[in-house]
Amino acid sequence: MRAKKIRRCIIIVVLLLILAIVLVPLLWCIVLSFDRKAVSALPEFSLIPHEFSIFNYQVAFTTIPLVRYYLNTIFVTVVHTVLAVFFALMCGYAFAKGRFIGKNFWFVFMLAVMMIPFESRMVPLYLQYKSWGLLDTYAPLLMGACAYVYGIFFSRQNIEAIPDSLRESAYIDGASEWRIFFQIIIPLSKPLIATLSILQVLSNWNSYLWPLVVLRSSEKQLISVGVSVFNAQQDAIYYGPRMAVAVISAIPLSIMFLFLQKYIVQSVAVSGIKQ
Repeated sequence: MRAKKIRRCIIIVVLLLILAIVLVPLLWCIVLSFDRKAVSALPEFSLIPHEFSIFNYQVAFTTIPLVRYYLNTIFVTVVHTVLAVFFALMCGYAFAKGRFIGKNFWFVFMLAVMMIPFESRMVPLYLQYKSWGLLDTYAPLLMGACAYVYGIFFSRQNIEAIPDSLRESAYIDGASEWRIFFQIIIPLSKPLIATLSILQVLSNWNSYLWPLVVLRSSEKQLISVGVSVFNAQQDAIYYGPRMAVAVISAIPLSIMFLFLQKYIVQSVAVSGIKQ
């Protein structure tokens, strides 16, 4: 019994050390963003600002149009996430419960797309959108949402666990396929929806290469490209403004995780619904 308690204490101490290793740099980043001395030089390490000020944030907002980048990124992220999750659920439902010719073949064919890196498809996609006259618009960033392959795969695996008896009961009551999808499948897939939404928000908020390629106007760029432009314009000594931009760009993702992290656990847990 005593040895068990000792092992448990050792595990707790090790986990606390790992947590400190992860959190201390993040806390220092936030402290530097509020430290007036971090503008001209990197001050000594401290978890309390040497000279508290919001000057670094003022520099960040006046140097680049952060508000505009924020609005652009929120628009692209929300629209792309809604489209991607909705089409992933529809396709996943079709592959899980539907009956049509070549279902297994098309599912395997769709999964094969996941094996092709985006970088190898980027040039053909660029030429395709260029021939359509869609460069410097948000269309290239949003049209790909209709083919969220990983989301389709994940949706199929989760929707397959929903008992067929629910669908059969709805059919007997005269429900259409769309009504079953909206009133049965979607309500039972809330953890799945939350998980796919988190993955999509992360992917879109941190997207850099593709927006940099297809968007030419500065006022249409996203926050990830804006942060990169800001860092490229500043000298290496401006740590404070850089940290301020980093903190500002990370706020939405942090808030999202605080409210939706529980759904990730629910999505990987064994479903309580039984046949």
